[in-house]
Amino acid sequence: MEKKSQRLISQAINKLQRGRYKEADELLSRLAGRHCQSPEVKSLAGVCKMELGQMDKAVKLFRQVLQRIPGHVPSLYNLARTLQMNGQHDEAESCYVQLTRLAPDFFHAWNNLGLIYRETGRLEQAKRALEKALSIAPEHAPCLNNLAVVVEGLGRLDKARALFEKAISIDDKYLSAHFNLGCLLFRLGKFQEAEKHLSWVLSENENEPTARFLLQSMGKLAPPRRAPTGYIKKTFDDWAEQFDYRLVKELAYNTPKKLFDFLKPHLRNSIDILDLGCGTGLGAEFYRPFALFLAGMDCSEKMLQKAREKRLYDALYQHDIEKKWPTHKKFHLIYSSDCLCYFGDLAMVFRRVRHGLCPEGIFGFSVEMALESEDASEGYMLRKTGRYVHTISYIEDTLKKTGMKPVKIERVNLRKEADKWIKGLLFVAQYPKS
Repeated sequence: MEKKSQRLISQAINKLQRGRYKEADELLSRLAGRHCQSPEVKSLAGVCKMELGQMDKAVKLFRQVLQRIPGHVPSLYNLARTLQMNGQHDEAESCYVQLTRLAPDFFHAWNNLGLIYRETGRLEQAKRALEKALSIAPEHAPCLNNLAVVVEGLGRLDKARALFEKAISIDDKYLSAHFNLGCLLFRLGKFQEAEKHLSWVLSENENEPTARFLLQSMGKLAPPRRAPTGYIKKTFDDWAEQFDYRLVKELAYNTPKKLFDFLKPHLRNSIDILDLGCGTGLGAEFYRPFALFLAGMDCSEKMLQKAREKRLYDALYQHDIEKKWPTHKKFHLIYSSDCLCYFGDLAMVFRRVRHGLCPEGIFGFSVEMALESEDASEGYMLRKTGRYVHTISYIEDTLKKTGMKPVKIERVNLRKEADKWIKGLLFVAQYPKS
């Protein structure tokens, strides 16, 4: 290779190492003729394209290198990374598996493979891959954090806590580990310890919605009128894989069936139905026989993926239910089971519902009930659980103010929490024909 070409390559590598990807890409583009076809140049150019977000071009370049040199580890790794960043998990996984065979002690291949397994819900496989990565680099704080997230998802909370704490002991400024540990401690009811980590996260990133909301739930900051979308989405994305099992088996959760039984006298055949805050689709099977068209709406994509697998819905919308809805369709029935507890002020949600109902359409929903001992002077309050409770009078008044008529109410036990029943209310309301 000519000295001039080699000099350009050296300069490009220097720019890459300093994160100046556009300049490196420009240098590599100046190489002409046969040198542009060399695997080294193509591999470097692929890295530039990847870092500049030009994923299709990067993939093409890495594949060209691998055609010339099958098993070229740097290009195979960068191809896997590019595919992973582009959401092409199946192909990325195949590349990482090949890498673990070609280079069994390649830490990043095992770590990233674990992340793919986690992202696609295979938590036991993710655990094994991340444990292998840590056997290679035991003090790698991000990998410890990744493994902790996985074992928390598997319900091994004490193990997860120890891993988060170890990650922080290695890097005491590691924001993600502080955040995850704070969320876990909040979940465990260890509010004082949770406050320490979440307050630190907020001091580093004042716009972090989940940390702020959990501190608000603990009464450390003034409560908002609703949980932020980012918090709801993260909570249910994290729970999606084991949501049905944990709710039904561990928490004696039966609200969808209770709500259906409560609504059944108001159902008729061949109607259009919307499941508001549908989650994984618990309860959709009850409504399907009555539905000409059954839709679900939720802000969590991972919950919607689980709902999609049940093949019960005709349409699913990823959307914040308080925002303008993505469909103009009018529904004969809208129902919502254990969704409205993430909203304190329900006026906007009720307005959206009323707008989405046919005249004489029915709205059935559950809420958690404020106890007499609780200060719900505004008609609702935020508990330390991160969920809102409401009074009967507030629900009735807000329904009337938003153009709907309360029809009937029932007090129920929604589910168990710490071996105690969570008290709730079932409502049926109607949008009267004008």
